[in-house]
Amino acid sequence: MATDWASGLEVSRWAKELSVEVGKEIYFSKFMGEGPGSAIHVKQVEEGVGKDVTFGLVLQLTGSAITGDSTLEGNEQDLATYANTVSLNQKRLAVRDTGRFENSKVLYNFRSTALDLLKQQYAELIDADIFSALTQTSGTHAYVRADSSDGATYASSDPKAALAGTDKITLADISAMKTIAKLGGAANYKIRPVRVDGEDYYVLVVHPEVAYDLFELDEFQQIQREAQVRGNSNPLFSGALGIYNGVVIHSHEGVSTFNDGGGSGGTVKGSRNIFMGAQAACFADNGAMNWIEKTFDYGNQLGISAAKIFGVGISDYNNKDYGVIQYMTARTDL
Repeated sequence: MATDWASGLEVSRWAKELSVEVGKEIYFSKFMGEGPGSAIHVKQVEEGVGKDVTFGLVLQLTGSAITGDSTLEGNEQDLATYANTVSLNQKRLAVRDTGRFENSKVLYNFRSTALDLLKQQYAELIDADIFSALTQTSGTHAYVRADSSDGATYASSDPKAALAGTDKITLADISAMKTIAKLGGAANYKIRPVRVDGEDYYVLVVHPEVAYDLFELDEFQQIQREAQVRGNSNPLFSGALGIYNGVVIHSHEGVSTFNDGGGSGGTVKGSRNIFMGAQAACFADNGAMNWIEKTFDYGNQLGISAAKIFGVGISDYNNKDYGVIQYMTARTDL
């Protein structure tokens, strides 16, 4: 029955299954990988490593090759690496059934239902933490603001107050961000692309209402009719709206929005869309999830708690963003 204790092996199985299922549900999983070439750099860490986890941020080599028989020794390039620190924390959730009598009235398995609900909530929690990390506004960050009068406007401080209702997404802005990513800017280093099958790509994640505005552009519709994402099995392309100029465009409701753009007392509805390259964020994972069961009221009720230790942070160094640009646009309020 639902309120029976599970054995140690059963608890271990439920914990393992929850960990696997959460991984499947995380939206950002398509961008995650255990290496500096992924948009979300994942590092698996063991218990007892402490609170902080250090990631190495890898810069591209810029030196010139030695030609002919010229001396190479003494002309080696230094690997330019920066350190980025992510703090771990434990996050717990729990559910409890209503009791043995109520359980007898319904045809569902409490543990299976708890698994389904907890996996969804944990995935949403992890995704929300990643979105939050990528759209920090305190300190210096790299922004590109859509500007219907002058085109894309680059800034190193939050440009929300300058946003107008007509400043919606444009294809020219996407090209501008790719150029800024390749060259670097006042608030961002050169952003390395994500490489897939020998090709370089950047990623743009927009709010669904911004995606609506994108599909209102005749030029974008024509480009997608002629060159849609077809048949590529790499997760980077899964669910993509399309590709423009080497930028894979995705949409997700977790992208941060606001209703007060345009200055003090403003009413411009906008979105903090995310343009990413390699190592836009770092994700420290402290292993499998924890599943604990406990009975209450003399065994009449069963409670299940789940816990996971992880940490996520934007990649930055010396007050400059490493792999992300916040793309600020107005959005249609649907």
